[in-house]
Amino acid sequence: MRLVDKLRRIAAPAEIPRRAPGPPGARRLPGGVEESESGPVWIRRARFPVDTQHGSMRLRALRDVAVKDLSVVARDPGLEHADFDKAIFFDTETTSLGGGVGTYVFLLGAGYMDGDSFVVEQYFLREMTEERALLGTINRLFGRFELAVSFHGKGFDTPRLTDRLAFHHMQFDLPDVHLDLCQVGRQLYRGAFEDCRLQTFERELVRFHRQDDLPGADCPRAFFDHLRGDSSLIPRVFQHNLYDILTMPALAACFAREVSSPSHPVVQANLGRVYESSGRDDRARRAYGASLPGLRERSHGLLPRTLERLALLERRTGRHAESAELLQERVGLEPAAIQALEDLAKYYEHRRHDYERACELAREARRRLVDGVEGVEGGLPVDPAVRERRLQSLEHRLERLQRRVSFRESGP
Repeated sequence: MRLVDKLRRIAAPAEIPRRAPGPPGARRLPGGVEESESGPVWIRRARFPVDTQHGSMRLRALRDVAVKDLSVVARDPGLEHADFDKAIFFDTETTSLGGGVGTYVFLLGAGYMDGDSFVVEQYFLREMTEERALLGTINRLFGRFELAVSFHGKGFDTPRLTDRLAFHHMQFDLPDVHLDLCQVGRQLYRGAFEDCRLQTFERELVRFHRQDDLPGADCPRAFFDHLRGDSSLIPRVFQHNLYDILTMPALAACFAREVSSPSHPVVQANLGRVYESSGRDDRARRAYGASLPGLRERSHGLLPRTLERLALLERRTGRHAESAELLQERVGLEPAAIQALEDLAKYYEHRRHDYERACELAREARRRLVDGVEGVEGGLPVDPAVRERRLQSLEHRLERLQRRVSFRESGP
């Protein structure tokens, strides 16, 4: 048997339990059936005025920001010319969090701007025999837009849809440009909140608190109950998916605002890292510098790394005294900063010609390297070979400094 035949047999609709007869009330689903080119599809549509309040945000906030503001953070130049008015926001509910052709997409929510409204369409797999029609309709919908926006869609939603479309010999008509808000959120807010889940951002940034929400982990069970005849939980699955869709434009607006005018010290520090990695040292230096007061006030865990990176950028621009001041602050923090001690020793040796102070700093760096806990520096493991080379370099530096100290002491 060919591999493709085996996959079809594994994922065939007959393997999924069919809906059994149930009480009439159990079959009441949001929306209704519509005829498509490929057959019947169950669709629910809702239209929200752009002034609709979602948490602390109005949906029209999306029109006050630009997609291009997120291009550097998303590391996607294609976003430079994208437009939120031509975007489709989407989220799926699936039968499993795992991948593979056997994972069905049983509900897809899609939202988009349409004049003075934000339209949400939800496509539901009412019967397994309707999957091809459902997927074809979804595919035609995506083909109308130039930008796709999701939350973890690149890693989850898109592969699930691609797998099911491939099973039916269909190619996913996803827009060429895809903004994944999960990736952007992690870049901006890593270290700000307990995690970077959608509902965490929703609570912390959008100030929206869900009422009687069905957890996403329970949605697959609700779908299988529906196939067995009990559809009582399906309206809550629709509502859970609707919350996700309404939250995404609010988050996109929040993220874009914070990038264009950052105010959170963690975001400022993380933006510094983003700008530095893309070669924008001037912007990185400003972002790192702006973050320091807030990080100091919070005694935040990002403070040591931010001091190190800003000290390096200051040194590159020739501001050696400012760099040394930052390094001096860094060596007083935990975890141990051997590199900062070494850099500070170089400053006192080559810039200040204070060989005694340089010698003290080099000795402290050697002590911390020798006494390090099981080869750990700054909370990260150090390769034994690298550790040995650094120790040899420090020994060489100390010998040279001690000679200079002795020469100065024995001078006229």
